[in-house]
Amino acid sequence: MFVCWRIAVIFPGAGAANAAMRDLRASGFVDVLRGFQKPFLGLCLGMQLLFDFSEEGSTDCLGIIPGRVRKLPASVIAPHMGWNLLRSAQHDKEIGYAYFVHSYFCDPADRSVITQTVQYGSPICVGVRWKNFFGLQWHPEKSAEAGDRFLLSFFELCK
Repeated sequence: MFVCWRIAVIFPGAGAANAAMRDLRASGFVDVLRGFQKPFLGLCLGMQLLFDFSEEGSTDCLGIIPGRVRKLPASVIAPHMGWNLLRSAQHDKEIGYAYFVHSYFCDPADRSVITQTVQYGSPICVGVRWKNFFGLQWHPEKSAEAGDRFLLSFFELCK
């Protein structure tokens, strides 16, 4: 579940929010993660768990980033699966294509934490940064050049 604990954490996610939070509570990791001071990267469900609450199973999450995780609207196909064009939220610039598999999206209370968006029905948040916490809704390990660039920049930050 965790990678490079002494330098940073990469927190991948697969599965459901309620089961993941149940496991984190049972293992005693909730307070440890909330207090983590080094670079932290949450991927997919790992990003979603950074927020206060998830509609998936009506689950209280880690509460590190204020906001909610919401089900994708009925007007789009869920799960959102496949490639989509990433945009920088700060510069409204194309970043590259990334691979997605998800049915929920993050809705931060403070829009300034959004680093990346994609157009999926309407623009949705797919990247966040708050203090030392980073999150991606997409899978950099499956996203070719855009994923490689992001992971290399995260590793540079960890030096």
